Amino acid sequence: MHQIKNIFWEDILDTLQEEKCVLFLGQSAYKGINNNSFQKSLMEWLDIGNPDHPLIRLYNPDGFYLFKKRRFKRKVIARMKEFYNQPFPNTEKEFIKLAQIPFSMIFLMTPDNILTRTFDRIGFDYSSDFYFRHRKATDHFSKPISSKPLIYNLLGNIEEPESLILTHNDFFDYLDSIFKGNSMNDELKYELENAERYIFLGLPYEKWYFQLLLRVLSLHSDKLKEIERLALKEFENPDLHELYTQEFKIEFIPTEITSFIDTLYQKCKNEDLLKRLPLKSSKIDDIDFNPQEIRNLIGEAKTIDAMEKLSSYFKRTKAINQKSVNDLLVLRNRYNILRQRELRGTIYPQDFGVENNQIIEQLLELINNSEVK
Repeated sequence: MHQIKNIFWEDILDTLQEEKCVLFLGQSAYKGINNNSFQKSLMEWLDIGNPDHPLIRLYNPDGFYLFKKRRFKRKVIARMKEFYNQPFPNTEKEFIKLAQIPFSMIFLMTPDNILTRTFDRIGFDYSSDFYFRHRKATDHFSKPISSKPLIYNLLGNIEEPESLILTHNDFFDYLDSIFKGNSMNDELKYELENAERYIFLGLPYEKWYFQLLLRVLSLHSDKLKEIERLALKEFENPDLHELYTQEFKIEFIPTEITSFIDTLYQKCKNEDLLKRLPLKSSKIDDIDFNPQEIRNLIGEAKTIDAMEKLSSYFKRTKAINQKSVNDLLVLRNRYNILRQRELRGTIYPQDFGVENNQIIEQLLELINNSEVK
């Protein structure tokens, strides 16, 4: 890794052990379709280059949309959701390593749930949340720890369309909400402010709004000047480099994201810091596939238990294709987020019922397709 000092790695490992190291992940840390960048893959999926696009009037390179009609925003979000719910094996391969590194907090600059799906696939525990400018912060907060890290979508979550920041108006509403301190739990802010190191991977340094987001995190403040900030040298603009180095005290190192993740993973492995992979539960894994039993669990509103038993069957059955495995992970993630919204009171009961029924219908379809004919 281009002559990075040993003390650099020792310091990172120390802050990981002390649960004082926070990871920020941006879109450039993801890998898209056919070796394209994640952003390019999304743009192609949405057909952004089409001058006669039926839904989108304008797409700004900074990532903001102008829709031909307000209601078209929901249609574009539905297409985005289809994109994010695909398997991304190259991204998930990197995320499997990140999941084993003992971060206690991971903040995402993307609205997807690929990382939480990866945690679900491995069987790691976690809590998840996202910033929603239209609601007040929840009073409930559990201190993040490495055995149950917090995965936080800083710019909204694809499962809550109203939380997404797709237009300039959305972004300015978002900033207004943050500056008023409405939507992020005070205890979470405290945990951020009391960290000792931030690691930035794949963030949009060249976007004009990124500097505002750093200010939202108070990274320009003397109060947080003791927090060490590490990033990779992912752009060549010398003016931007000086700005981030001087104004935000970010230390840049000359290496690639994959190389950094691989090296950090290996360093943690050498020091026996990696999280242990969960042992398979014989209670679940030894049970023969019984589709009617799983349907009965669904009928008893034991949806998570039903998903776990179906997941166990998928793991033991080579005939099941990867799409079915991924579809189940997506459903489980959707259900977890739906329950969070119910607990926070950010979804009307009738809307909860509709979305819950949609999840159940898709789960039953997976069960039907998995039965031996």
